[in-house]
Amino acid sequence: MELEEHVYSDCTIAPADGYFDAAQIYEDMRMADMLECIGLGIHPRHALEESYEVSEEAWTITDKDCRTVASFGVTQSNTTGVGTIWLLGTYRIHNIKRTFIKHSKEWVARLMGDYKALTNIVCESNELSVRWLTWLGAAWSGCGIDNYKQFTIYK
Repeated sequence: MELEEHVYSDCTIAPADGYFDAAQIYEDMRMADMLECIGLGIHPRHALEESYEVSEEAWTITDKDCRTVASFGVTQSNTTGVGTIWLLGTYRIHNIKRTFIKHSKEWVARLMGDYKALTNIVCESNELSVRWLTWLGAAWSGCGIDNYKQFTIYK
């Protein structure tokens, strides 16, 4: 699949440059995303860097002023046919919320690719992410970590 830039009215989604993008996102990361990483015992900067390194496909969203908004991607999980999807962002994601919501399902479908499902875990207190993932059709289950739950989005 070709990785090319996608331009919308209020943002651009382009292939990620983990070295550059990690610093930009970490500098202004949403508190909910930071706390989620810390709660899992991972430094938020390290979580970003590792996400880029292991991803089969990673993208970065920038706003009209070329400020980094968020990055997302997918990697092979330990389960055959299942991908691990991730997204870490800044507070600027609220500035592009209409575009973000409008195009979320098509981006999830793109990341789904040949996988039969996409999964990851999220902190239960990250209400915005939980609502968004539920809207995307996520099924929820326990994951064995207090205050976290696993979501799975099926093809």
